[in-house]
Amino acid sequence: MNVNLEREQFEAMKARIREEALRTKGPLAMALKDIKHKIAILSGKGGVGKTVVTVNLASALKRRGYEVCIFDADLHGPAVPRALGLLGRMDVVSEHDHPGHHDLRLNPLTSLKGIKVVSVASMWATQEQPIMWKGAHKMRAIRQLIASVNWGTADFLLVDLPPGTGDEVQTVMRSIPELDGMLVVTTPQGVSAMVCSRAISAAKELDIPLLGLVENMSSLKCPACGEKMYPFGKGEGEKLARLMNIPFLGDIPIELDMGQCVDDGVPLVDKKPDSAFARTLDDIASKLTASLKKK
Repeated sequence: MNVNLEREQFEAMKARIREEALRTKGPLAMALKDIKHKIAILSGKGGVGKTVVTVNLASALKRRGYEVCIFDADLHGPAVPRALGLLGRMDVVSEHDHPGHHDLRLNPLTSLKGIKVVSVASMWATQEQPIMWKGAHKMRAIRQLIASVNWGTADFLLVDLPPGTGDEVQTVMRSIPELDGMLVVTTPQGVSAMVCSRAISAAKELDIPLLGLVENMSSLKCPACGEKMYPFGKGEGEKLARLMNIPFLGDIPIELDMGQCVDDGVPLVDKKPDSAFARTLDDIASKLTASLKKK
């Protein structure tokens, strides 16, 4: 009995040592070692504008003088490159004169404002080609992709997650070393807040810090009379933040130019820096950086 107990304790100790070695010296840790802060952008359901928030938050941080990278972890619906006007493919490079398979690395694409982007959308031959990976293949692909990129030095890595709590989300939560935490995006709709609460609970179960919650598409200013309208409801995001005991970082208004900005590949924060949308994103960036400095 004692022998079996000692064997179990020894195996548990080996597992902890292996996990710590991977966390500090593994391929992902080495690839991301020069990035100061790593934040994943999470939502409970699709259609809340999470990619728009990610891209514009990156732009707001960039305008504050930070170096920013984005990893588009939405394998089936990657949209970050298009939202930043990046339609090319990433370069495959090697530091050796006679490279082998494991020597090859990827250089991120870089937007006009200097934001580095990595996405499977920048690896496929055409935009129409579907990505039909499943299960374990997706998890391996995310880890290998992160580990094989020349990220360089940066202040922030923002990870644009797919909606829900599936394979890709769990892989990022568990695999990215020294993940600072999650930023949650919801909308004022009650159904969005309900589904989002499950994603928040998943992060808590995995012991991932929750840096804050933002409510996207919170209000719309009438172009005719200037009155503020609430087409999707009001206050559900702030109520959810209080309920789940996480910081509420702000409510982001709807801008009528947003759809065109995404299609044009120009973040609205850059196109209309004096808009209410841009001011809100700048305020969220300020709150986020202030909270990280306290850690």
